[in-house]
Amino acid sequence: MRVPEIREYLKTCSTTTSVLLLGPPGVGKSIAVREFAVEEAGELGLEFIDYNDSYFAEIMGSPERYYVFCDIRLTETEPSDLIGIPRDLDSTVAYKPLTWATVLSKVGHGLLFLDEITNVQRPDIISAAYKIVLERKAGFTKLSDGVRIVAAGNRPEESSVARMLPTPLTSRFHIVEVEPPKVEEWAEWMDKHYSDWDKRILAYLTKFREDFISVPSEPETLENYPTPRTWTSLAVEIARTPEKFMREKICGYVGKAVGGKLLAFLNSKVPDVEELLARPELFRELPLDSQYLSIVLLGNHVERSEKVSMNSVMRFLEVVAEVQGDFIVLFLLAAGSKRKKVFGEIFKRRTKVWDCLKDVGYYSAIM
Repeated sequence: MRVPEIREYLKTCSTTTSVLLLGPPGVGKSIAVREFAVEEAGELGLEFIDYNDSYFAEIMGSPERYYVFCDIRLTETEPSDLIGIPRDLDSTVAYKPLTWATVLSKVGHGLLFLDEITNVQRPDIISAAYKIVLERKAGFTKLSDGVRIVAAGNRPEESSVARMLPTPLTSRFHIVEVEPPKVEEWAEWMDKHYSDWDKRILAYLTKFREDFISVPSEPETLENYPTPRTWTSLAVEIARTPEKFMREKICGYVGKAVGGKLLAFLNSKVPDVEELLARPELFRELPLDSQYLSIVLLGNHVERSEKVSMNSVMRFLEVVAEVQGDFIVLFLLAAGSKRKKVFGEIFKRRTKVWDCLKDVGYYSAIM
């Protein structure tokens, strides 16, 4: 299953079915689960709350009003965080219920997200998680039947710290294999969530797709590595980073090897966008890296400007179509909010540009 499909798929699962999402780190599993919870809360007409203990009294006052999303990173927990705190009770010991568990026992709808379940190294944490999944109980507190349990983790071949789960635990999950998103899917997600991100990153990733995800094989490292998550952070921050800190910023997010390639790519010389629109034939003479950058910069220019001549844009795209048809898709992605407007013009004229979109099968996604 692809990451963008997670939200739709979870809707097909009953609220009492525990789901385990397995896929590479940093590809968006956690974000997709939270977005699903927000969407489901809206559909149910409930107020969404990303739980922390400051909301306890408010929720308990009117639990029927809320959809509670509780995110627990299992690698940061102790067993008492999952089963409760032991307290003396006369001559016996009782477990004092946890606030998050109490809330999830009272609300009609919610989602308990158990993140990094395959990265837990402690058997006692795994045992506590097993009880939650098996019995839908945190200690002796039973979760509401309307509260979903979703977990996420990595396969051992995708993360050097991931481990196999005990068979009794996996047998209680509905296990879903999650594939990394495509670069195009990532770009469309970025457009939905960020109004200002550096689309030169899209140009680089379109050319060097192998650098989109590269998880190190060593269990320990002091250098970051490229994943959709780190590319997202870099694309948002690089636009406001002074040139003197550019190397540190880039290498800090995606590592020195990929960072060095990206820096060289960004330093490729490109004509001014107005010059390209006036003399589109210049595009043919550019080196390949400069062509990628030019496409994205021009697409971004079209998105941000209200005075671009669509005739000039189409003349430019006619030249691009003769050089490489896949560049048309990249241009549309870079055009962001103006994508449908440009596509409408392409559809209306039905020239070589339209033929290129049909050849790569992208036109159906736009329509």
